[in-house]
Amino acid sequence: MAETLLSIRNLRLDFGTARGDVSVLRGIDLDLAAGEVTALVGESGSGKSALGKSILGLHAPPFVASAASMQGSIHLQDEELLGAPPERLRHLRAREVALVSQEALSGLNPVMRVGPQIAEAAQAANHELSPTAAERLAREMIAAVGLPEPDARYRAYPHQLSGGQRQRVIIAIAAIRQPKLMIADEPTTALDVTVQARILDLLRALQARHGMAMLFITHDLGVVAQIAQHVAVMYAGRIVERGPLADVFTRPRHPYTAGLIAALPEAPTRTGRLDGHPPDPATLSDGCAFAPRCPRATAVCSTAPPKRTLDDSTLLCWNPIP
Repeated sequence: MAETLLSIRNLRLDFGTARGDVSVLRGIDLDLAAGEVTALVGESGSGKSALGKSILGLHAPPFVASAASMQGSIHLQDEELLGAPPERLRHLRAREVALVSQEALSGLNPVMRVGPQIAEAAQAANHELSPTAAERLAREMIAAVGLPEPDARYRAYPHQLSGGQRQRVIIAIAAIRQPKLMIADEPTTALDVTVQARILDLLRALQARHGMAMLFITHDLGVVAQIAQHVAVMYAGRIVERGPLADVFTRPRHPYTAGLIAALPEAPTRTGRLDGHPPDPATLSDGCAFAPRCPRATAVCSTAPPKRTLDDSTLLCWNPIP
């Protein structure tokens, strides 16, 4: 069994607003193993990106506009990250945990050539690296991520590259640090399907080469089937289901998961097509998070009292599946 690299327990995140606190993460438990890819899936607004940024300590100003309150535990190996000093979190972001964001252009300095930006990341991860050695590594990484004409790309500014090329630069900046964990937050959403396939191939190759753990955040189950070994499904700030890829895709236990899978024409995998079809939610075990969204909620809520009232006054009638 692979070693657990990151362990999250009972993580709660609330943002303060003029109308009161808003709960974004509601008791998250999640383990990430070294050398494996875990996909975090769910619809927009479910809390996926908030979870990824919380790992990096990006949940509070100046990184977000609102004040935030966080409780729980985030362990990277034996170290508690929640409440860690700012200088430790800066070291973490420079060397041990890397973020690949969806908006590559916003993650690059527009007035700095891309090659020096990659070299700068290498030196941030290793202060003993000379400028000459950092430039050499940056040029090697530009070639490794498949950018054409590496010398020309090294001297280019971000606006001179295509969207797919900029995304490769962001991946190069993350990978050159050789982090223990890479958080890829919707890294292919803005790309066409051909470029998307190349980026997924690149991420798989880098992850396997360096033995990184990867948290791949997406709402696209077709992409999940191509890259992940494990899947965690988020809905309204909770993880409602988790397990190996094949189990979640072929035997979903929660109606929300079944609904996501049913929205796909077919469920592709790296080795072909999964057999069978998503089960009818009516055949699953009782429970669903929110009454208006769940085909079983009426029956469940009519026989069991609601456990609490959420911010949007929707009744919670479901207990999380282990």
